[in-house]
Amino acid sequence: MPLAGHAPRLHRDALRFVREQRHHGPVTKIYIGPRPVHVVNSGELVRDLLTAQARAFDKGAMFDALRVPLGDGLITAAGDRHLRHRRTMQPAFHHDRIARYARVMSERSLACAAAWEPGTPRDLVPEIHRLTLDILLRTLFADPQDPELRTAVKGWLGVKYRSMRLALSPLHAWAERLPLLPGWRPPDAGPLRRLVAVQHRIIGAYRADGRDRGDLLSMLLLAGGPENALTDTEVTDELITLFLAGTGTVSASLAWALYEISRRPGVQRLLHDELDTVLAGRPPAFEDVPALVRTRQVLTETLRLHPPSWLLMRRAVRPVTLGGVRLAPGAEVFFSPYALHHDPQLYEDPEHFAPDRWPLHAATKPPRHTYLPFGAGSRLCIGEDFAWTELILAVAAFTARRRLEPVASTPVRTLVGTVLRPDRLPLTAHARPS
Repeated sequence: MPLAGHAPRLHRDALRFVREQRHHGPVTKIYIGPRPVHVVNSGELVRDLLTAQARAFDKGAMFDALRVPLGDGLITAAGDRHLRHRRTMQPAFHHDRIARYARVMSERSLACAAAWEPGTPRDLVPEIHRLTLDILLRTLFADPQDPELRTAVKGWLGVKYRSMRLALSPLHAWAERLPLLPGWRPPDAGPLRRLVAVQHRIIGAYRADGRDRGDLLSMLLLAGGPENALTDTEVTDELITLFLAGTGTVSASLAWALYEISRRPGVQRLLHDELDTVLAGRPPAFEDVPALVRTRQVLTETLRLHPPSWLLMRRAVRPVTLGGVRLAPGAEVFFSPYALHHDPQLYEDPEHFAPDRWPLHAATKPPRHTYLPFGAGSRLCIGEDFAWTELILAVAAFTARRRLEPVASTPVRTLVGTVLRPDRLPLTAHARPS
């Protein structure tokens, strides 16, 4: 299939393909359909790409493809639009706002964990997805129980992954040159249209009274002042972006964390010791997050082994040299956080889950150019601190009073899509003494 280039190999086993690229040099060239793509395999060059030469690049073809199912929010926005939106939205994710949301994160995680009957095997993948959606709705909207909103969100989420898989398929660059069938529409076009209509209704009600309701939507509408305020359409696009990141990324990361914890009794005992000491039997709270250093350590290693953002892309906007390779304007560049996280030159025994490879000190952070679970540089996920807080509180809620055990007869596979997620998570919970 010469017209498809390397796309069939990438489609067949994407994670193996991106790992193997480092054997061919710091910068390699592959073809996705007829398009040449340069793959950056060196941590030092990734740092150069994201920092020293960041102005020479913008988002690439992957993000162009996502603009249809996601709109023009932070994930897909480029240039000045991205910078303006990021600056306008930043206050919504400040420390004091996350502290408000943390109570919801803890309460809903505890309620989800409490519904799990001890001794009964349960697939946690759908449970965790419902949990993260519930938390997101309660932090985004003052009235998360709005039935029309919930129906519209669930309807869109039910088809969005299919639409995004089509957009991001390695064969997309080749297939997009073929004529579309008359009347073809993305599979999420109808559900997305209904969700946007509901969001516009809610935005209109918020604008009518102009008050801060203590939720994320209020911050999006009030931020920026009269001159830089987001329009209704821009707010809608950002809400779509938050629905994607707040469900797919966080739910996959939480599922992988519970998977790794359940398979390692020693790690689980250390977590229990920390939670017994810090929480002393009470619910986890925002103020506990800095003290839960072992929990953060386990999550840091989980995100190394299973980074949600496994493949990222840039496009040269001017002539630039990267690793001795001259790139013309328009040249597409891939780099893989997954491949970097599994590189034995960067991490000793990279396939081994080893939380102790990370220091316990909260002030010590992993190197930005070789540890990229939430992206890096100017494209670093704006909700990273929100996600860390939710993950730490959720892990604490699920494990403080339970010992997790995997169902040995049921293997767990990695599904490669917009994020890396487990296909299932069959676990049994055993009660721990109060």
